[in-house]
Amino acid sequence: MNINTVHIFSKPLSYYSALQLDGLIAGNDALLLIGDACYDFASYNHLSDKRYMLENCALARAITGNIEFNLINDIEWVELIDNAKKSITW
Repeated sequence: MNINTVHIFSKPLSYYSALQLDGLIAGNDALLLIGDACYDFASYNHLSDKRYMLENCALARAITGNIEFNLINDIEWVELIDNAKKSITW
């Protein structure tokens, strides 16, 4: 897995509208949705093809089905961050 930066989002995408995220997320970056960002997962689809969602957050919000995000547990979350060059929590 070649990931430069893991971008961690905890709020709906509209919360970050002033940041122009399209220009800040590179092709080899990954997204990780946690918390209430999971409710708005469809809005994040265009930002990266490496998309992850914390499984516990999805379950707590009753998000199921084909969401086009890889559901990961806490151990996999740690591995994702460990294998990336850096992470940014927005």
